Amino acid sequence: MRITTCANSITIQPYKTLKLNVDIEIPNQCPRCSVAYAEPPLAAYYHDTDTYDTNEQMPLFVLFFCPHCESCFMVEYSVSEFQDDYEGDITCIHPSPDSCSSIKFSDHITALSPQFVDIYNQSQKAEFAGLNELCGMGYRKALEFLVKDFAAYIHPDKISEIEASFLGNCISTYIDNEKIKTLATASAWLGNDETHYIRKHQDYNSQDLKRFINTLVAFIEYELNYKEATDFLSNPR
Repeated sequence: MRITTCANSITIQPYKTLKLNVDIEIPNQCPRCSVAYAEPPLAAYYHDTDTYDTNEQMPLFVLFFCPHCESCFMVEYSVSEFQDDYEGDITCIHPSPDSCSSIKFSDHITALSPQFVDIYNQSQKAEFAGLNELCGMGYRKALEFLVKDFAAYIHPDKISEIEASFLGNCISTYIDNEKIKTLATASAWLGNDETHYIRKHQDYNSQDLKRFINTLVAFIEYELNYKEATDFLSNPR
């Protein structure tokens, strides 16, 4: 079997008789250590049946190696024919999500929005389990808790109004930092695509939503750290 890789595409040639070009989604995190991941696969195998000559789904098993924790994990894809090539959708990841570590957010983020942390990690487990149609909705829910909890932190006198507002109105009305507002708005737009029948932004998916949320977390944490530093300087011991 010969395997070549390029970006998010793998080429498999079993027994030197059949060549398949399969476009796959590379996991963006190692399921063992939860560190960001962008390495090409080590090997790929598919179940040797005649399903590749039909429109049926074909199982594909791809082996990855994480240089951070120096461990391997396997991703199972469901492959279907698309024009002259094939596309693979993640069906499950081994080891299972229940055995994988959760993302550990900072103490500031955890204290600000504990439900965000819980929902985000549940959504990640759904993603690792191959539940691609569900994890995006979970990340969208996590986003709402993060944004509203941060807005309530900034405007403690407006908590009831913040809780009752739609996410878009909450962002435009109660978020003052322009970078945080931009990231939150973009995340909300992509999050809506994960919950609605028609996807408005075809070039983006749940991974982009997750990427925006992670960047949003970083900017919010920056604001919380900055507030702690200014308070410290204002009230030195």
